[in-house]
Amino acid sequence: MRALLVSIFFFSIILGSAPSWGQKLELTPYTGYTFGSGFDITGGRAKLEGNANLGLFLGYTPKRFTELELSYNFLGTNATANSIYLIENIVSRSQLHFVTFGFNRLILINDQLTFFSGLKMGSATLSFPDEDFEGQSRFSVGIQAGMKYYITDRIGLRSQAHLLLPVISEGGSLWWNPNTGVGISGWSPILPFSLNFGMILRLGM
Repeated sequence: MRALLVSIFFFSIILGSAPSWGQKLELTPYTGYTFGSGFDITGGRAKLEGNANLGLFLGYTPKRFTELELSYNFLGTNATANSIYLIENIVSRSQLHFVTFGFNRLILINDQLTFFSGLKMGSATLSFPDEDFEGQSRFSVGIQAGMKYYITDRIGLRSQAHLLLPVISEGGSLWWNPNTGVGISGWSPILPFSLNFGMILRLGM
């Protein structure tokens, strides 16, 4: 929540400093599917199962080929862990929240079709609705690419693929056991790759 408030604050400063933002502000609610992400842990394997996701993009275009973007992504799923060091296998309801801010490079094909690719950074929060494990927040980075197709001057469609990576130190743990870490040499064992589709709403006159 803190990351979201900070991102909104800085985004508001950017908008407030712009001389004119008519038809440059876009709001895009979206949904899609996030594929499951599994990785080795000590004596076994842990996984976030795949499921439908939803979220929101808020984009501002200060220049013709550049878009600044604030985004929120939510994934409700199950966290599982199997290990010879666990008394029983773990299956827990979990929620993964990403709040990120970044930029897109726009490739304008014509007035209706635009391709884009971008980088973003922010926070990733893994929480557990049943409170059987303690939630954790991590710094995250992400990459994305996709296309926008404008049906009218105010309404369009957006499709994209993105990969959001929570930064976790080697040997760090998440939910399976506070004394048992990741059995791999990497800084982001969770790789939530998603395909998303949304409707673009252009704001302003």
